[in-house]
Amino acid sequence: MARLYWPHVGGVEKHVEKITDVLSKKYQIIIVCEKHDPKLPDYEKNRGVEIYRIGKTGKWNIWKWWLKHLHLIDNADIIHIHDVFFWFLPFRLPYFYKKVYITFHGYEGADPPTSIQVLWHRVGTKLTRGNICIGDFHKKWYQVKPDFVSYGAI
Repeated sequence: MARLYWPHVGGVEKHVEKITDVLSKKYQIIIVCEKHDPKLPDYEKNRGVEIYRIGKTGKWNIWKWWLKHLHLIDNADIIHIHDVFFWFLPFRLPYFYKKVYITFHGYEGADPPTSIQVLWHRVGTKLTRGNICIGDFHKKWYQVKPDFVSYGAI
């Protein structure tokens, strides 16, 4: 689960695409993301990876989409979220037994993070089984303890 994915161009998108390329050789991968271009299909299979695109964005529309696609959560062995924990928040309690992990990418602006941004990172950390932080600044700026730190580039 990531906000955006291929063919959208960006650092998170490239990260998810590269991980998907490696993992799809051994595992079934399903990506859920926003539909950033209306010409893209709502669903496609590309290089063995299933891609579901949510057409209407905003948390209420995303949550309604998930209610219609609960089979994706039901059938998942592992759920990995890239930054958009709020997409999964209403489903965390009923699916508390699920193995859910999160990766925090990047920094959200030039100013220090807002209290809401810090809160979302902390909630995401508490309600998942582990996290990966891209960059070691998350501990200082978002007050989360990384389980694993990886480094990317701008």
